[in-house]
Amino acid sequence: MIAHTVLFRLNRPVSEDDRARLIAALREFARDPPFAAGPAHVDASLGLRGESPRAADVRLQVQFPSADVFGDYVVHARHQALVTGVLEPLCEGWWSVQTET
Repeated sequence: MIAHTVLFRLNRPVSEDDRARLIAALREFARDPPFAAGPAHVDASLGLRGESPRAADVRLQVQFPSADVFGDYVVHARHQALVTGVLEPLCEGWWSVQTET
């Protein structure tokens, strides 16, 4: 299995509307991510570190059966629509890590 974890950082200053929009879009996507081995999980930061430049605002975790399937996910139209329609306008950056589980 491949675990795909992504940390998102919203544009600063953070708008509560943008935060809610990002979380809602990720949760909708997480219900049925393409090629995933089950639903994904979305968690919002509690903001305990305040405005640290090293703090992320939201985390997405998805599991895939193999690295090949993960590659198919990256180029899938629904994933690309999320990137261009939601992430690029709302986030100053995001970082991902893929690990074997």
